[in-house]
Amino acid sequence: MSIILWVLAAPLSIISLLLGRFGSASLHSDLENCLKLAIRFGESVPGAFVDALFLAEDHRNKFHPGVDFLAVSRAVWVRVRLGQVQGASTIEQQFVRVVTNRHERTVRRKIREQILALMLVQRISKRHIASAYLAIAFYGSGSVGLDGLQHKFGKDLSKVPFYQALGFVAQLKYPRPIRPTKEWNAKLATRKEALRNLRDGTANKRLQRDAALPRT
Repeated sequence: MSIILWVLAAPLSIISLLLGRFGSASLHSDLENCLKLAIRFGESVPGAFVDALFLAEDHRNKFHPGVDFLAVSRAVWVRVRLGQVQGASTIEQQFVRVVTNRHERTVRRKIREQILALMLVQRISKRHIASAYLAIAFYGSGSVGLDGLQHKFGKDLSKVPFYQALGFVAQLKYPRPIRPTKEWNAKLATRKEALRNLRDGTANKRLQRDAALPRT
């Protein structure tokens, strides 16, 4: 699996290496901002939350170099065949998106995001990136980043069990609205159950598919 993903990413990885030396000032500025935050928050969120993030948002994270081209290929196929939008972003891409605050739905933005993700993984560990992402991510109304985690669980996050961490990380896909509705509660409950079953190895194929889908 790892070899396949790295081979698929090889052309873009080579481009990212070249841009690491000859890229624009804007690209390098965004990379520096990502690195600064990854270094600052890289050990701020305990392992239970990081492992929960890998399971919930990017289950092939340990195999790919920052871009999951199997997920990208699947998303393209679903878009062409079914006309549906499906996520393919890795944790590294999601981190880059939050740091750069670029959300336009264009191919150019997506490729730039992928290149930055590849450049980032070449310079710092994935667990540091994942921890930093959790430290700045949006979990819903009044709950952002490390402050949001500590407001929910207290200052010592190391005491939080894995399944509680997983339940909160599930809100990355369905952020808590200002006034939670029955529909939101139902979606979040279904998401939590699917992730728990995926972790326990008891999920059926549909639940595995739905739980493993990353965000756009």
